[in-house]
Amino acid sequence: MSLISARELSFEFGGQRILSELSCSIEHNSRIGLIGANGSGKTTLIRLFLGELQPSAGTINRASSLKIAYLPQNAKVQSGVALIDFVKASRPDILALQAQIQALSAQLDSGHQSKTEEQLHAAVERFTSLGGYEWENEVKHVLMSLNFQPDVWDTDVGLLSGGEQTRLCLAAILLKPHNLLIMDEPTNHLDIAMIRWLESYLLKQDKPYLLVSHDRSFLDACVTSIFHIRSGKLSITKGNYSSFAQADEIARQTAQRTYERQKKEYEETMDFVRRNIAGQKTKQAQSRLKRLEKMDLQPAPQREKQLRLKVQAQSRSGNDLYLLQDVSFGIAGKQLAQNIDLYAGYQDRICIIGPNGCGKTTFLHLLMGDHTDYQGQLKIGASLDIGYFDQHNVDLDPSLTVMETLWQLVPAEPQGYVLGFLARFGFVGDDVQKTVGVLSGGEKSRLYLAVLIHSKPNLLIMDEPTNHLDTNVADALLEALQDYDGSIIFVSHDRWFLSRLATKFWVFTKELEEGVIYDTIREVDGDVKAAIERSFYIPEPEKAPKAKPKKKTKKINPKVFELKQAEIDALHTRRDALRERLWDLQSSLSKSDSYNDLEQLRQIHHDQSCLEAEIDELTQMINTCEHEYLELLIQDA
Repeated sequence: MSLISARELSFEFGGQRILSELSCSIEHNSRIGLIGANGSGKTTLIRLFLGELQPSAGTINRASSLKIAYLPQNAKVQSGVALIDFVKASRPDILALQAQIQALSAQLDSGHQSKTEEQLHAAVERFTSLGGYEWENEVKHVLMSLNFQPDVWDTDVGLLSGGEQTRLCLAAILLKPHNLLIMDEPTNHLDIAMIRWLESYLLKQDKPYLLVSHDRSFLDACVTSIFHIRSGKLSITKGNYSSFAQADEIARQTAQRTYERQKKEYEETMDFVRRNIAGQKTKQAQSRLKRLEKMDLQPAPQREKQLRLKVQAQSRSGNDLYLLQDVSFGIAGKQLAQNIDLYAGYQDRICIIGPNGCGKTTFLHLLMGDHTDYQGQLKIGASLDIGYFDQHNVDLDPSLTVMETLWQLVPAEPQGYVLGFLARFGFVGDDVQKTVGVLSGGEKSRLYLAVLIHSKPNLLIMDEPTNHLDTNVADALLEALQDYDGSIIFVSHDRWFLSRLATKFWVFTKELEEGVIYDTIREVDGDVKAAIERSFYIPEPEKAPKAKPKKKTKKINPKVFELKQAEIDALHTRRDALRERLWDLQSSLSKSDSYNDLEQLRQIHHDQSCLEAEIDELTQMINTCEHEYLELLIQDA
């Protein structure tokens, strides 16, 4: 039985039909990408699946065993609980057993023996069967993979930023018991390393999921079917996003040819009827007219609303934009990067890559002259007119309407000019009277782009410009930026977007000098993959300096060393097995017949990427464990 099945499902709100006669199912092995323009009804469909909304027509059935773990977009949490406790609360059954085991152990210590021993044994068996011991490690693994290091695990969740709260909710949802995972834009607040980890994590789970995402690279890696909502209708395509895009374009071209052929036939027939209905060929004209009445005329195929953006510079900058020599910078007393030597020139398209929290946004403000906590030499070129895109759109006044937001910049222009300019960004009709405060994330980003592009800067500095944009808007922005006659420096985790725009990469990375590892920014030659790999590379010192052991009054239990060594050995075994599988895959690539099967070749490359990501992840875990083991040895000396 399907986990969820919908038949002829429709939904109306305020007299407007949002979804119309949808039929679909989610099976036990489904890996679905749900796509569509902003406002097309994706969240409505999810809420119907969840049972939060009832359909206006049609039926929806859910398996009695269905357990959904759901991550809404921009999920938030309430303060008053520690980060680690918030995540662990996803398994109340394990927490209850832990508390029971602790209580029973305390009773044993107090002399209550026979019955307590039986109860303790049963509780431990139950805890083991639920995977309690493995779950503890899984919690730590997921948190660290999403860049929550142990030193923040006791932090009150209310002190986290909005993006950090969403990441924390993602961790909790992944660890929650479920047989269907539904996530709405899970990659919005993840850096590239986290996205790659999430791809690997999802593919390793033998559970179905439905993902709403505008990240094409993410969908290509993770899904095997696409649910596409357009004009209230649902189409289903087998394969990943690239397969869907290809099939959708072929279907559109076929429908367009059919429409044009029918239109031509209709016009030619009507012309014949008009010329002959009262003449000698009256019967033929009447016959053809009847045939027209029976013809099933196909409507013109619809496309997603295409925006036509154009970005222009009012004036030309000089040839030299920035020269950084031995620059170091930080924030709030914390150094973020040092020994930076970089150059940016006219018409460069520079993408800045680095992990979350490394200082990318602070670096953008340094380039704009807003951040002054730095040392070294920073030369800024002449005639720079900077336009800045802030990913949080903080410069928009929530009390103004869409039209007022733009009109205040050009008060001398007539209303028609403002409306025409806003229409290029998809704001038409009543949309222009909406206040900024009620706009969706995608609408705010479009309005921010309208304001930015209208100012015609000769240097665009952009922080995650595609974060809330649907694919057709991102496509229009990319095309406009590719034709832009100015220069661009931008931060993005959207691999599809940055690989098509960037001509240079400035990468936050780590370097080793005289045995000391430090953070810096380097220009990386090569493709996107090389830049990403450099960003998450950590050099290994040849020999760590010998630390002076502290005097200990109590020796560490030898069992602690045994457990830590066993953990290290297990990780090595897992990594060796994965390396063996990777070797087999690489060997299969060398066989000539594999290149004749495109699907097989694509699967091999996909599996290879997953294995490489897992091996990298295990290597990091091994390094961490070995470092912990070394610290234990030093403490025990």
